[in-house]
Order: sequence, then structure tokens, then C-alpha cells
Amino acid sequence: MAKYISYARKYVNPSIPDHVSTMFVDEYQKMRSMGINKKTITATPRQLESLIRISEAIAKMRLSHAVEPKDVEEAVRLIRTAMQQSATDPKTGAIDMDIITTGISATSTERVKVICDYVKKVQRDFAEKVMGPGLKYGNLLDFLQ
Repeated sequence: MAKYISYARKYVNPSIPDHVSTMFVDEYQKMRSMGINKKTITATPRQLESLIRISEAIAKMRLSHAVEPKDVEEAVRLIRTAMQQSATDPKTGAIDMDIITTGISATSTERVKVICDYVKKVQRDFAEKVMGPGLKYGNLLDFLQ
């Protein structure tokens, strides 16, 4: 096994033919369009780079000097599986890359923003109560409800 790996590293450097490079573009566009809305990013340039590197690695394992469509298909399958496992929003079931980058889904971030905006609105609308004696948690909860 060590000799096999050594040989592949030393002598096999797969190239990417033009017809396969268009597959990369097509698959990347499909990954980008997996989002529910325009705000949800489902694939970044990093995923495209990973797609290329994984495809080249698969071709290298086969000791092929060219990346073939089946290599791209396997790389896409691997990346989609990884994305589904690590970036699926449990509330919506959609793939949300914000979970990977920030640890919080875009829908959760949006809900927190809406709540904060509403609390700020209550603070503005009832400034005399908030700024004077203060607003107790129970009163704020009543205002929010």
C-alpha cells in the first residue's frame, strides 16, 4: 500500500479536460441554488475548490492522468453528503452554510434580529416608562405579548 501511494504521489498528476471543467461549473451552480431563498448561501468558492481537489484525488487513486466525469460525480456525492450532515438547519431542514461559518443558522439569526427590533420599538414607544422608573422583566414580557 505504501508503494502504491508513493507511486501515485510521484508519477500521477491528473489534468482537468475542458468538458470536465464545465461539469465543475454546473455542479457548483446546482449547489448554490440549493438554498431556499437568496439570503441562504449553500455553497461558497471553498466548496468549488474542494470539489476540484476531491475529483483530482479520486483520479489519482485510480492512477489516471485525467479527471473523468465519474470522478466529479463521486466528489459531488461526497460533498453533498458532508453538507447534509453538517449544515442542515434542524428547524427548516434546508442546507444553511451559516451553521458551519458562525455556528448559528440564518433563520435563528433572523428571528433574534426581529425580537431585538421589537424590543427596541417597545423601548421607543414607551420611553417614559422605560427611562423613568425602569421596566421590569414582567412588564416587558407583557408588552411583547
